[in-house]
Amino acid sequence: MDAAPALLLADPGWLQLGLVSLLAGLLCLDETAVAQTWVSQPLPAGVLTGLLVGDPVLGLAVGLPLQLVMIGNLPVGQSFTGDSTTAVVAVVGAAGAAGVSLAPALQGQTPAAQGLLGWLLLAAGLLSLAGHRIIQAERSAHDVWMLQGRLTLRDGSLRRMEFMHLRCLGLTFLRGFAACLLFTVVLTSWWLPAFSSLDPRLRTGLSLLPLLLPGIGIGTMVERFGWRRNWSWVAGGALAAFLLARVGGWA
Repeated sequence: MDAAPALLLADPGWLQLGLVSLLAGLLCLDETAVAQTWVSQPLPAGVLTGLLVGDPVLGLAVGLPLQLVMIGNLPVGQSFTGDSTTAVVAVVGAAGAAGVSLAPALQGQTPAAQGLLGWLLLAAGLLSLAGHRIIQAERSAHDVWMLQGRLTLRDGSLRRMEFMHLRCLGLTFLRGFAACLLFTVVLTSWWLPAFSSLDPRLRTGLSLLPLLLPGIGIGTMVERFGWRRNWSWVAGGALAAFLLARVGGWA
C-alpha cells in the first residue's frame, strides 16, 4: 500500500473528521427529508457531536445558546433560514479535534475563556448563513429533477419517481457531508488558530456573546407566540436556573 494513503488511514484525526461529516449528512436527512425526529436541532446535534468527539459538554455549550436563538426557526417547508445543523456539527467537531475545552468558560474563570465560546458561536452563525445558500442550490436541483415526474403521468412508471426521490435524498446527505467536511477544515486550519491573534478587547467583547443569546432567544419566542403564552415558561426557567445555581454553589 502507498505510504500516503496508509498514513491517512492510520491518522485518527481523519477518521474523526469522516465520522463527524457522516453524522452531519445523516442529521441533514433527519431535518426535513426522512424521520424529522428533530435530533438535528442545534442542541441535540451539538450533544451528539460532542459525544462523538469525546466531550459532550462542548456540544452542550455550543448547541444550547444556538437552540435558544433558533427556537422559532423550525425546519418546516420554506419557512426556516440557515443551516444550523451542519454549522453546529462542524464547530463542535472542529473544536473537539483541536482539543478545545470550554470548562473554564462555563465556570466563568476568565473573559478570554468565555471569549473563545463566543468565537465558536460566531463561527456557527456565519457558517449557518453560508449553508443557507447551499440549501437553496440543493433545492433548485431537486426542483429540476422532480419536473421529470411529469413523464410518470404518461407511462405510469412509479420506479422513476422512486429513483428521483432516492436521488434527492442522496444529494441532501451529500450536501451535509461535504459542507461539514469543508467547514471543519476551515475551522481547524484558520478560524480556531486565529483566536489567539485577536485583540484582547475583541476577545473580551466576544465573551458577552454567550450572555446575549438567551435574551435574543426569549425575545424571538415572545415575538412569535406572544408574551401571554410564554411568561410562565420564562419565569419557570429563570427560577429553575436560580435554584440550580444555588444548589451547585454558583450563586
